[in-house]
Amino acid sequence: MKVLSPRLSGLKTIEKVSVKDQTLEQLKKYILSGVVQLGERLPSERALADTLGVGRYSVREALKVLEAVGLVQSRVGEGTFLTTKTGASFGQILGLSLATWGGTIIEILDAREMIEAESARAAAERATPAQLAQIERELQTMRATSQVREYLKADMNFHRRIGEASHNAIISYFVNNLIDLLEEVLQETQSDSLPTQAEGGGSHQDIYAALLAKEVEAAGELMRSHIRFSSEVWQTVISLTTEADQS
Repeated sequence: MKVLSPRLSGLKTIEKVSVKDQTLEQLKKYILSGVVQLGERLPSERALADTLGVGRYSVREALKVLEAVGLVQSRVGEGTFLTTKTGASFGQILGLSLATWGGTIIEILDAREMIEAESARAAAERATPAQLAQIERELQTMRATSQVREYLKADMNFHRRIGEASHNAIISYFVNNLIDLLEEVLQETQSDSLPTQAEGGGSHQDIYAALLAKEVEAAGELMRSHIRFSSEVWQTVISLTTEADQS
């Protein structure tokens, strides 16, 4: 076993990054820099490959990832075009990261737990009567519907409305984009595989009651508990779906 000198103990082995990943990172930065405008065609694969000093295969594979997350569109016989505004949304950038580095739905839920606990705390302190009424309407929709997807849409809107009621544009922005990512996953999931309307942890009703009573700490803890329970439900759903696919 090789023993490092104490003077070298703070250093770590440098990880090797594939040519494809480096190409993807360079193209992502190029697109987000604003050099290419919405609707414009990107330089040809050959031009990109020559400029980056890589093979056309690496460029082609990187462009496929960018197309999968909606940043570019490939048109047969025409080339590849930018399909988003300069300065892509947080959701698109995060989606690109998930596609590239293997992020999971559970990691989305982990991020939501951290952000939405603070969102609920802020909303308990700052929500207006009109915003509380909007939150209650989503709650009523969840109670009334027997359709799983309709329930889930109202569920997501319940969380969006709380983000808005935080009166913090950054919190609301992150909440909305994380939910956008989750909704993309839901759209690709069969209805009979989606979580049911079972409540656990801090229920929607409990969270709403805390907001209404302006109980700041309780709202935050109930939201944290609620999303943690959702994460456990999703882990079970994913596990069962994986087992079914393998059988």
